[in-house]
Amino acid sequence: MSEALPRAGHAAFLLPDMGGGGTERLTVELVNGFAARGARADLVVMKAKGEFLPLVDPAVRLFDLGCSRLRQVPAALRSYLKRETPDALLAAMWPLTSAAALAAIGLRQRPRLLLSDHCPLTEQYARPLRTNLSLRSTVPLTYRMADRVIAVSQGLAREMEHLAHLPQGSVQTIWNPIPPPAHSPIGASVWGEAPHPRLLCVGKLKAEKNLPLAIRAFARIAAQGPGTLAIVGEGQERPALEALVRELGLEGRVLMPGFSQTAGDWYSGADLFVLTSDFEGFGNVMVEAMHCGQPVVATDCPYGPAEALGGGAFGTLVPMNDVAALARAMTEALAGPRNEERQRARAAEFSAERAVEAYWQAMFP
Repeated sequence: MSEALPRAGHAAFLLPDMGGGGTERLTVELVNGFAARGARADLVVMKAKGEFLPLVDPAVRLFDLGCSRLRQVPAALRSYLKRETPDALLAAMWPLTSAAALAAIGLRQRPRLLLSDHCPLTEQYARPLRTNLSLRSTVPLTYRMADRVIAVSQGLAREMEHLAHLPQGSVQTIWNPIPPPAHSPIGASVWGEAPHPRLLCVGKLKAEKNLPLAIRAFARIAAQGPGTLAIVGEGQERPALEALVRELGLEGRVLMPGFSQTAGDWYSGADLFVLTSDFEGFGNVMVEAMHCGQPVVATDCPYGPAEALGGGAFGTLVPMNDVAALARAMTEALAGPRNEERQRARAAEFSAERAVEAYWQAMFP
C-alpha cells in the first residue's frame, strides 16, 4: 500500500442491503479498503441485512436507514447527510441512485455525489413497461446531478451515457475489485464424492443468470457419462430450477447448496466454470474462477464477459441462449489443456488495491 495517500476524508457508500451479489461484494472491498487507508467510511443501507454484513470491517460505521420502500429513502438519506456531512457519497444500483440524487438537492453541505450501476439497466428493467418508463425518465434527470457517474465495464459505460443523455466518454469505467474467493479454514471438501467432470456456476438464482441454459447444456454432457453440476447461490428462481432438474432426470447430479461465504472451496474443486447470463455489468464470478486457475466458458452477453475474458483470450465465449453451442464449448474446455498460471495472472489485474485507489481518486479528487 502506498504511504503517500491523498487526504483521508469522510466517504459514505449507499446500497439497498448487503445481500450476496456482486455489487454488495464490491462495496465490502471499498468500505474496508477506505477504512484501512484511514478514511472515515460509512456503509449506509436501506435495511441492515444480507450475507455480506459479517465481512464489513468493524472500523466501518453502519447506518440503517430503516426504509422498506424506495420512496422513504430521500427523506431518510437527507437526514443522514445533514447529520453526518460526508465529503462524498457513492450510491449504487438504480433506482437507489436516483433517490440519492434527490436527497442531496439543495443541501448546505452537499457531498460529492457519485452514482454507479453494475448491470445493463435497459436489459434488467425492460419489463414491466411502467418500470421501463420510470427508468428512462428519471435517469437523464438525476444522473446529470452527479459529480461523477461510474460503470464497471466499458460497454456498460457507453449504455449509461446513452440512457442518461450524457456526453460520450463522460462515464468513468472502473473494473471491480475482485479478490480471490474465500476458502474455509480447513479446506472443506464441499463436493464430497461428486464424480468428475465437475462444472460450477456461482451467482444469485435470478432470471437474468439464465441458469436453465447451464442445466440443459449439462444434461447433454451427463447423457454421455459421469459428471456433476453445482449451482452455488440463492434466489427466487430456485423452485423453477429444481423443477427443471427433476424434469431432466438430473437429481443427484445437479447440486444446489445455496449461498456460500467460502465459495473458494467450490471453485477449487471444480474442473470448469460456466457463466450463462443474458446480461452482466461485468461478471465478477469469472475472475474469482480465474483466481483459482479455472478455465471459463461464458455467454458473450452484454457487457462483461468479453472484457473479463480479454475477448476470448482467457476463456471461451459462446452465443447467448444456445444449448448446443454451450454444451460443445464445455466439452471442448474440459478436454483441453489447463493453464492455471495464465488464469491467475489475468485475475490479478482486478486487484482490490487498484480499484480502491480509483474510487479514492474519484471520491477525494
